[in-house]
Amino acid sequence: MSATVIVTGAAGGMGIPTAKRFAAQGRPLLLCDVSAQKLDAFAEELRADGATVTTLVGDISAPSYPQDLIDALGDAPLHALVHTAGLSPTMADPLRILEVNYFATERLVAALLPRFAEGGCAVLLSSMSGYLLTDPAMVTAVRDMVAGKGREDVDRFAVNPGMGYTLSKRAVMALVGREAAAFGARGLRICSIAPGFIDTPMSRAEREESEQMRQMITMTPAGRLGLGDEIASVAEFLCSAGASYVSGCDIPVDGGILGRLGF
Repeated sequence: MSATVIVTGAAGGMGIPTAKRFAAQGRPLLLCDVSAQKLDAFAEELRADGATVTTLVGDISAPSYPQDLIDALGDAPLHALVHTAGLSPTMADPLRILEVNYFATERLVAALLPRFAEGGCAVLLSSMSGYLLTDPAMVTAVRDMVAGKGREDVDRFAVNPGMGYTLSKRAVMALVGREAAAFGARGLRICSIAPGFIDTPMSRAEREESEQMRQMITMTPAGRLGLGDEIASVAEFLCSAGASYVSGCDIPVDGGILGRLGF
């Protein structure tokens, strides 16, 4: 029996190509999204091509969500989690962004850890913005929060949605480092991918609101926006045997912009 792949944010700009890649492998899929209409339409498209697809509609930050996901998975072994769901700065206030992007992710990882088949992998989505957090006090606040020492300092620094987003994504990177040992003890791996400027509906909304973002895009050495499938291809690799010694780390997929900025 082929083990299942869970994709969150499955009806989004990175979730769709990710699901298509694993469907092409013949993997059963458990696709999750907050939009029932978009998710159902995409699931039917995949089923028409022969994929085995189960869906779960819901808000990943809801207290019941981890158990809902476990119930939807049933007795199926789990090969991979590719967690693309999240909020960008134009979508919510800073504390809501922290709740969805970090705390819900932390709960999801904890709930699914016992369900992975040996050799499985969790891939989380961070962001290149996490590297831009250079204030030592902010970096320490994130580290302490992920270490379980409280979130008060992080909340204090989350003065606007953009900063809430950056803090949340830096925390996702730290979560991957924290959880690598627990995953490794079970013969599993956990990594994150830091997308740069990717051409997705979410990113387009951000570009319309941010002159700084538009300027930074012009500095990208690749000379263009990335594609959702260019994130999906890295996720597919990280979940493969070819990446069997890759864990506990973040992989920038950013067209070279972080290097150009000196990170």
